Amino acid sequence: MSLNTFDPVDVVVVGGGLSGLVAARELQAAGRSVHLIEAAAELGGRMTGQRVDLSGPGSAVAAPAPSPWIDLGGQWVGPTQTRFLALLERHSIRRFESPHDGETVLVFGSTRCTFAGFFQGFPEGQPPAVPSADWDDAMAALERFQALVEELPEGHPHHHPAAAELDQLSFQEWIDANTHTPFAAWYFAYFCRAVGFLGPAEPEQVSLLHVLWGQRTAAQGEHPEEELLHGGAGQLPALLAADLGKGVVRLGEPVRAVSQLEPGGPVQAASGVPDQADAAGSGPTAAHPVVVHTDKAVYPCRAAIVAMPPAQAAQLRFSPELPADRLELQQRMEMGACAKVLVVYRTPWWRQQGLSGIAIGDRPWVELCADSSDPESGTGVLAAFVVGHRHARWAPLDAEARRQAVLGDLATYLGPQALEPVAYVEKDWPAVPFVGGAYAAWMPPGLWSRCGDAMRRPHGAVYWAGTEVAERWPGFFDGAVRSGEEAAAAVLAQLG
Repeated sequence: MSLNTFDPVDVVVVGGGLSGLVAARELQAAGRSVHLIEAAAELGGRMTGQRVDLSGPGSAVAAPAPSPWIDLGGQWVGPTQTRFLALLERHSIRRFESPHDGETVLVFGSTRCTFAGFFQGFPEGQPPAVPSADWDDAMAALERFQALVEELPEGHPHHHPAAAELDQLSFQEWIDANTHTPFAAWYFAYFCRAVGFLGPAEPEQVSLLHVLWGQRTAAQGEHPEEELLHGGAGQLPALLAADLGKGVVRLGEPVRAVSQLEPGGPVQAASGVPDQADAAGSGPTAAHPVVVHTDKAVYPCRAAIVAMPPAQAAQLRFSPELPADRLELQQRMEMGACAKVLVVYRTPWWRQQGLSGIAIGDRPWVELCADSSDPESGTGVLAAFVVGHRHARWAPLDAEARRQAVLGDLATYLGPQALEPVAYVEKDWPAVPFVGGAYAAWMPPGLWSRCGDAMRRPHGAVYWAGTEVAERWPGFFDGAVRSGEEAAAAVLAQLG
């Protein structure tokens, strides 16, 4: 097949999620020429949304109604997420306080209670009405957990003196050793699944060191879900792409391989891409030592940024081959198993019952839901999450069974009105091509110790970006922005 050969540019960015878009913008602002190549037909990756039409033919709404925006991926921002906030300000995206007036619902076992508080990673307000021995057990373990968190240095955790010891344990092993009641054990398991620490993961899957690092760098006590965005976060990728101008972005074009000059050695074709570069007359050269290969074209450049989750980067072929620790990182740093479900109602009816719309519990499918209603729409929106082993059981069900599973749990939390939404939208992230999961990726026991240096270390003139790479707010939009900015700065330093 004849391949197009594009004119050389300074940098090719592989991946059009938030991190890749930010990196491309930073490079372009510094006067560098850029191509951004995205495998999917649309930009954004895990930053995506849509408008829900509630007034069309056959709508469940009798009268014309506003069409709310919903975020199918990430949606929140907090006060210390300064790089993402700066990006929102630059694009004049307005924010509003996350709805939280009213009481939180807890369902644990056969007991349902409401309380004026919250306890996702730290206790706030009143405790729930569980037996005092259960709550005291959870809080005593939380003190021990937080003491370990505070011992970690800033940045990636694998050079901490106790890193190897902490990394060999799963979070479940720590839970088993530090809790004595079923509620306290569930408290931390829920925390692992709901917050994710780049996951979400089940506690037996993830390294204790990784969980501690997640709390160290992206603490729930900093209120990362304090605000939502009018129009949703999903509007941002198109705005960032518009800043780049025409001819920069290539969509629907999966990158297959990246080849580069090996210092002191001959040019090598990327394994599995036989003689593509040679056939096109555009192999790596001293002036443009990197070539990015797709099925449609080759893109010579001076450096590349791979802005993809590690598990997706594992699909690319590199020449020279990646070092062993980077290969292992990509093979074993799995994406979180999470489906996000947006359930839309004519009004946020739970508020009339004095409820905040936040519900937590050990239900079979949904352990967490939150009010995500934009006050300018007037509609009610609940964001619900099906994660971990629950997701593994839920995803194979047929569409109606999945819907009834989620709505049934919401009804247990908030009441029978939950069974009658006007719209129901699922995003099953593990099934999304070129993403493969959400919120982000997590480390199993031992991986940080063996492969932590490979997270950020460049491979020749190939640099890594993505929210997983960030040392601050990893797994969040802010981490993606920071990572994109930092990768662009590293490339600019190399190019001189």
